[in-house]
Amino acid sequence: MKRTFVLGLDLGGTKIAAGVVSRSGMLVSAVRMPTPARGVKRDLQALFDSANTPLAAARVRWKGIRAVGVGVPGAFDTRTETVWAPNLRGWKKVPLRRLLERAFRRPVFVEGDRNVQALAEAWLSGGNRRPPRNLVFLTLGTGIGAGIIAEGRMISGSRGTAGAAGWLAVSEHWRPEFGRTGSLEALAAGPGIARTAARLARGKKSGALARMARAEGSLTAEAVVRAARAGDRLACKTLEAAGESLGRGVASIVALLNPELVVIGGGLAEAGELLIGPLRRAALKWGQPLASRQVRIVRTRLGENNGLLGAARYAMLEIDDHDNRGRG
Repeated sequence: MKRTFVLGLDLGGTKIAAGVVSRSGMLVSAVRMPTPARGVKRDLQALFDSANTPLAAARVRWKGIRAVGVGVPGAFDTRTETVWAPNLRGWKKVPLRRLLERAFRRPVFVEGDRNVQALAEAWLSGGNRRPPRNLVFLTLGTGIGAGIIAEGRMISGSRGTAGAAGWLAVSEHWRPEFGRTGSLEALAAGPGIARTAARLARGKKSGALARMARAEGSLTAEAVVRAARAGDRLACKTLEAAGESLGRGVASIVALLNPELVVIGGGLAEAGELLIGPLRRAALKWGQPLASRQVRIVRTRLGENNGLLGAARYAMLEIDDHDNRGRG
């Protein structure tokens, strides 16, 4: 690469992260701000604003930025070069790449957030181990998605929707909500966990979960995790049920793709072994015997920087590919 740095942008449903990243994967500076989520124009302005702050903090000028990588909470259709982000109002066919290239005057590369997160894990999470060539990054939050690296290559699918793991069928009984969000997501994403906990706590007079439900009027997945950490039986039961559903989904993923590593990330990864423990046990129970016994299932070590690091890595790879074709 002719210039030293890449700018990584991570557009989320609730926050925007931006950071200057070196060729070696060092995060030189970073900033986070809320996503306005008030329409495309306001979200784009926030994205533009977020780009300049980490440059100033790192004392890097725009001429030192070789390219910009962007992770989006949805799909990037390479045929139309537009973004579909269902959790952001108005984001149906937004020509994000063209708009950012016009604003930044740099090459811009856009990809789904779960895919760039998988790239970051394959790039930086191995430590002293050989970088994994077959990896799945499972992001757990308001939704559920899977970024897939197969033989060192990111798999996006024909229209950018590969890895929609929330739609894995893990229940034998159909529910109407499965048609809106998918079976696994309805049962084991944040809102599904909150619904299960509220149902179990209904009418109960004792326990941390019941007290939270009465005090707050409603429950969140974060509240369920706090209650489980405090030893609440119903909260632990809720996370165990979600982990069982997730483990069934992971068993299917492992059987199909035979990855060496499954990395768990997203907000619900903060539950740690309360959720990931049941997930591992179910994946082993339901999984293909050889594949499920050799795969490692771990929590991400990259934390909240995963998305912007992955976006930067995606831009680096695309620029490298462009330069190599030019030399050929």
